Amino acid sequence: MEEERNLMFPGWQLPYFVALAPGPPETLGERVDYAERAILVRLADLVSGPEREMEQFAIRDALDALYAIKIEKLDFPHCTPGPSSPG
Repeated sequence: MEEERNLMFPGWQLPYFVALAPGPPETLGERVDYAERAILVRLADLVSGPEREMEQFAIRDALDALYAIKIEKLDFPHCTPGPSSPG
């Protein structure tokens, strides 16, 4: 796909951008879940492999955005995003 060639981390960024894109409200939960799973699978790979700090920061930002969607649009009151910067 053309979109994949323009992304640094297409394995998780493509589903992430699909979740963020305008679309039918009834599919938002499914799109967010799919993106979150793709991100968490990649994050697990990063933990067991060589560290890629840039991708880890991108993942943190993406997860924060998905959690914000869950809280604001999907009524998940117990989702709390983590800190965006190391503390």
